[in-house]
Amino acid sequence: MAEPIMGVPGNPLKAQFVADALNKIILTLAVTASKDVEVRRYYQVGVIGYGVQVGPALGGALANQQLAWIDDVYNNPLRVEDRLKKQSDGAGGVIEVTTKFPVWFEPVANGSTQMGRAMAQALLILQEWVQNHPTAYPPTVINLTDGEPDQGDDPTSASTNIKSLSTADGNVVLLTLHVSSNPYSQQIFFPSTTEILPDDNSRKMFNISSPLTPRMIETSSQILQSSLEPGARGIVYNASIEGIVQALEIGTRPSNLR
Repeated sequence: MAEPIMGVPGNPLKAQFVADALNKIILTLAVTASKDVEVRRYYQVGVIGYGVQVGPALGGALANQQLAWIDDVYNNPLRVEDRLKKQSDGAGGVIEVTTKFPVWFEPVANGSTQMGRAMAQALLILQEWVQNHPTAYPPTVINLTDGEPDQGDDPTSASTNIKSLSTADGNVVLLTLHVSSNPYSQQIFFPSTTEILPDDNSRKMFNISSPLTPRMIETSSQILQSSLEPGARGIVYNASIEGIVQALEIGTRPSNLR
């Protein structure tokens, strides 16, 4: 995650872009859970960071919490930054305006990819959650990675067990977003077969990922303005910045929730 994303203005580090994307998703979830000025407890959010260390990655007042209610998350950012955002001036031009950007998750890159340990930790959290919420909408797990797991840290077993967990409303869904720093790498977006994937690592990521739910497929067609092939899996390989944003929206858009 320490490499820059080439071909993008400013060449942002992969870790920084992923952190920004996660913070935007958290803000979107908080907004969709809001009524008037109140953020209601519609869902819980957890972030597990994995590198040299594996564990909860939200900071500040939420540090070390495996899961936090969305209202608690919204009310406890690490800080709120002023950022410039481009928008239409209403006359065919573009202007920059200052907007508030809450930060809950900091970028971290330390060279290790202990994906198996992270999956095992997520499994323990999810096992307890589905036991305590047997009739709720099942959780969605989004695995953001920039490489293959460390040797001896295979995520296959834990991910299979995660996908087998269920509530009365369906199985837990596991999505994988592989971030590339190479602007010439071909993005493979929610494939339905391993035949178009380039290597063993990408095929392993395909196998640990869930098939997209009907609601996610519907959301995908709305966002992409095109249809996915039958049996599409929840993996984006060599994801571009746009691909990461689209996949996160497909995986977390409130239309996928009841």
